Amino acid sequence: MTTQVQEKLPEELQDALDKGLLKRLPITFQPVTRQQLREWDTLFPYERQSILRLLLYLASLNEQQLAELFREVVQLEEKMGVRGWQFSTEEQTILNASLLARSRYYQEWRKAVQKVFDAADQQAGSEKSADAGGNRLILLIMPQVLPLERAKVWERWQGVGRPVRLDLAMSRESGSPAEVLLGGSSTGEGGRLLEVVSRRPNASSADCWVLDAGSNLVDCALRQEPSGAGAPSATLLSHERLATLRQNFSREVNSMRKDLADADAVFDRLRKADVTAWCPPEVAQVPVIREFLRSLYLSGNGALIFSNSFVEWSASEAFRRARPAFVMAQFGVRSKPKPFTSVAVFDNPDEVNPLPAVDDLPGSALDAQVLALYVWLAASRYDEYRRNTACLCIAESLSEAYIVAPPEFALWREAEPVTLDRLRATLTHWLA
Repeated sequence: MTTQVQEKLPEELQDALDKGLLKRLPITFQPVTRQQLREWDTLFPYERQSILRLLLYLASLNEQQLAELFREVVQLEEKMGVRGWQFSTEEQTILNASLLARSRYYQEWRKAVQKVFDAADQQAGSEKSADAGGNRLILLIMPQVLPLERAKVWERWQGVGRPVRLDLAMSRESGSPAEVLLGGSSTGEGGRLLEVVSRRPNASSADCWVLDAGSNLVDCALRQEPSGAGAPSATLLSHERLATLRQNFSREVNSMRKDLADADAVFDRLRKADVTAWCPPEVAQVPVIREFLRSLYLSGNGALIFSNSFVEWSASEAFRRARPAFVMAQFGVRSKPKPFTSVAVFDNPDEVNPLPAVDDLPGSALDAQVLALYVWLAASRYDEYRRNTACLCIAESLSEAYIVAPPEFALWREAEPVTLDRLRATLTHWLA
């Protein structure tokens, strides 16, 4: 690590590193740890607290205690023969991941690693479990354009919540129901959703995310930002507005030969490239979000090509890495797959095949129904979202929402159909 990065670390963590903490870690623990420390200034607040908690716990142990904590991990490293591998201890690489995944002991190793993190969390005790963030809200939008069947739209949720009828008529508002919910008058009952979250103590842009398969929802959020305010108060990610970044990434990824060494070389080049000029202003100004997108697009999950995959994976990674209080995600319309193109190698269908793109409305509707549930399941993996969290999935074309929430959530008691104004007030009061 360079002196510049070390100076950014908390003093107590820097002191532990100066005393040789990293050299005491097992080989397989070192790549991620070293990489996170180098990238400290581009980690979300939750990530910083997580690694700080782990490393300070490890630093508090004597040699015997540390050896006992890592005993199972070290034994499995010896069985796998890690010391004989071409294994980087400086950063995570595709080759590292491949070597670990091919080992017959991989699943055992993962469980042993998780036990170490669990021990650190247990040691943190009430400090970690205390939820000072208040209520949380996940708002999922299946827009008007998607053809949905009322009898089947909520089948996949298997009764974990219940549907609520909505009245989405808008007499004095312009824009879609989703835009009205996000950008309603700040003088109305409850205020604006983004403002409510930003007023919380110690709030940051990582606490509030707007994810858009198109651009209308993010455009609406940007209009709420004060002029000349600099970086936005929320994390705003639009698949359409990120077109230049996606195209440049896709072009680079498709230049690689199909072997691990070349893949690592291409990915290393993309990890080091200055992508600022490829980003829209709301992303270019925020280093942690630029790096979030870099990681997302390099992870091979379809986010680089498909707008609905981008929304779902962005939400999943936001829950994992940032634990936001509010996530609003709008799905959209994708094109039909073109012949002789391959998602597996990140082909951009519009560049590979000259045939005009054709919207796939039925396929997009199916995407949205499945991926909306996946977003909720991704959140429910974490303790923070198992309490005080309301999840609403709104089907605009059906004037209906599916709600998974605690009993105290006010929509359980509202007369149906719930008007748009009443829905907006209920959501803002919940977050407040």
